[in-house]
Amino acid sequence: MKRITIILVSLLFSQFITAQVDTLPQHYRRMAVEYQQRIKMAEHQLSGAESQLKAANSDRLPSLDFNSRYRFSGVPLQQAPSSENPTAPGEELQHLYSLNLDLYQPVVTGGYLKNTKKAAESEVEKMKSILSMSKQDVVLNSDKLYWVAVAKKETYNLQVKYKEIIGQFLKVIKDRVDEEVVGRNELYQAMVRYNNAEYRAIQSQKEYEVSVMNLNIFVGLPSSSPANVADSLLTVTWMRATDTITQYALSQRPEISFIKSEIQKNQYYEKVVRSKYLPQLGVTAGGKWGSPSPGLEITPGFNYYLKAQLVVPIFQWSKKHEEVFAIRQMTEVAKLQMEETADQVTREVETSYYKLQKSQELVDFAKSSMNNAAKNVSVMLDRYNEGLSSVLEVLDAQLDWQKTYFNYIISKYQLNVAYSEYQYAIGEFSK
Repeated sequence: MKRITIILVSLLFSQFITAQVDTLPQHYRRMAVEYQQRIKMAEHQLSGAESQLKAANSDRLPSLDFNSRYRFSGVPLQQAPSSENPTAPGEELQHLYSLNLDLYQPVVTGGYLKNTKKAAESEVEKMKSILSMSKQDVVLNSDKLYWVAVAKKETYNLQVKYKEIIGQFLKVIKDRVDEEVVGRNELYQAMVRYNNAEYRAIQSQKEYEVSVMNLNIFVGLPSSSPANVADSLLTVTWMRATDTITQYALSQRPEISFIKSEIQKNQYYEKVVRSKYLPQLGVTAGGKWGSPSPGLEITPGFNYYLKAQLVVPIFQWSKKHEEVFAIRQMTEVAKLQMEETADQVTREVETSYYKLQKSQELVDFAKSSMNNAAKNVSVMLDRYNEGLSSVLEVLDAQLDWQKTYFNYIISKYQLNVAYSEYQYAIGEFSK
């Protein structure tokens, strides 16, 4: 009898001597972030956006181009008569060709270059937000899979201990049957409970091993890798939320910064479209080798040139208005998405905080119930020894203890998940 009481006390005491901080979730978070393909895809998207920004910066610099031309004229171009023989017809040019090397520098672009660069910068910030969103989703899923694995492990340990408790009580009953103090029906009643406990232990072991497999696969480990999770769930310590927590979440969540970047990019693209209908000025310096050469000679020769080109758009029907209007509508859509996302973040913060509070209440209640159930088992064992309680009353007390302990495990699991969801809601996982 003392053995059963010792097992119950040791199980309760283990809840309070466990380390206060479980560092394994952070370990699995890092592994998941390093492994998950969606993170790698977001990183590639960010690298591409950064390259586009560098390309936009290059548009401000002079460009050097090589080009060649050839033209065959079916009706030859007739040159003017030479001064030496003004009566003779001039030479005919039928093949016109050249090799050109041009250095071009844009001077006035109507804001095209500046706003293209700003739009590229906004795209980079947008891709950073996508990367942060991917990371926070992966971290939350990693936490949930880890808490499931720990909860399954603690449940399995509970089922094993529950089986041991019934096994110890079964030995007591066998001794009493051998002494002909009680009938065999009491032995069979205990054996039925013991068999059920053994079945649940086997089932719990299977569920625990499957949960570890799911966790391993998610973080990139072989599914058969040994489990590396805590033996029991901790009751996390969390601080009460302040009145500014929603504003804090709105400043932290990458979904908000993503839409802000989208709005800025659209606004810059609107200016880019407008710039196409403003005066454009560029300067080109180059050299040419080909025919006709300087002086319109047929013999190929080299020439150089410097030119400036000014383009002033005058009339494009309603093309400018329609293009600007189309982009402006995209901006308005993004602003509405911002309002919708802000409402969603607010709901997530308030809902997750409410769940966290209620989960803590459940943990406190479950712990109290478990303690009372353990005391009830001890009382029933004493009464059984004194002949005041039946076997079923003891077995029912043990079963009630097992149920309250299981409820305590579930409540701790829900508390840890609720805390992870709360951290997600306020943007802690996006850092």
